[in-house]
Amino acid sequence: MRKSCTNRKINVLTMSAINVPMALLQEVKKDRLEFSLAALSVAMKCYSPSSTYIFMSEHKFRHDFHIGYRKAELLLKALWKGHPLFRVEHLHDGRTIIVARSLKNMYGHWMTMKNGKLSLEMSVAKVSYRSRSEIRITEIEKEMQQLLFLTNINAKTRADELQTKGLPLKGSSSHAAKTVLSVNYLGKAINRSSRTVVRLNKSVKEQGLVRVTSHPLCRCCNNVLHEDLNAPAESLIPIGFFGFTRQCNDYQLLSWDWRKRFQHIIYRHRKRLTFNIYSSKDKPLSQTDLHALYD
Repeated sequence: MRKSCTNRKINVLTMSAINVPMALLQEVKKDRLEFSLAALSVAMKCYSPSSTYIFMSEHKFRHDFHIGYRKAELLLKALWKGHPLFRVEHLHDGRTIIVARSLKNMYGHWMTMKNGKLSLEMSVAKVSYRSRSEIRITEIEKEMQQLLFLTNINAKTRADELQTKGLPLKGSSSHAAKTVLSVNYLGKAINRSSRTVVRLNKSVKEQGLVRVTSHPLCRCCNNVLHEDLNAPAESLIPIGFFGFTRQCNDYQLLSWDWRKRFQHIIYRHRKRLTFNIYSSKDKPLSQTDLHALYD
């Protein structure tokens, strides 16, 4: 007897993250308003599949994105002036439509693949997708700042792992291997104060995302006022008359969820868009797995 065909329901993956170009994060990290506008772009992409927001009133705008009066005023002023991340249309019926432009089209670069075809490629950090009721600009800003902070630790972790395999490091991996993740370096990398770096350090450690290894103090002189110092003045830690130095912390990014948030995407290359890694204690990650994950 012929079996009747059963209809299969196609599983459609729901959006789980917004791809934010690393180049954009680097551009806006030095300007608080620009940083907020980048967060608003992410928020609008969460708000609507078409990245479109129908502006009804300033009150509704503040309510939809959970922002205060002053910040809303600054953001809207930048939008009405014509910010490059957005397109504003004033319709005949009096409505105003705000569209968050495609970040892929703005920041992607054309490359030629091995098969000769052209494709856009882009290095991204993945910001969590939020439902409309959960969209808060401040929370998106916090996550973007954490991504900026962790991208340096992720690069260092990757370089250390590849170096353990005994392979020569090239390009960004070689640079990361030589980088010392001091508080000053991380502060410049995210354009924030040393106090903010210490706070972020504590936060990611408490979340179990990062292992931070601190080193003990090492006395380098008995009298900071009279002795010739063996360490640069900026690295000296004075305690009474004694001078101490300390090796910078060592970091290891532990969370695979956050490690997978930093990706180099080739849009016409299937494995560069979606790649699943399965690991266990019995089956450690291979070198191929590591390259596939990070590339």
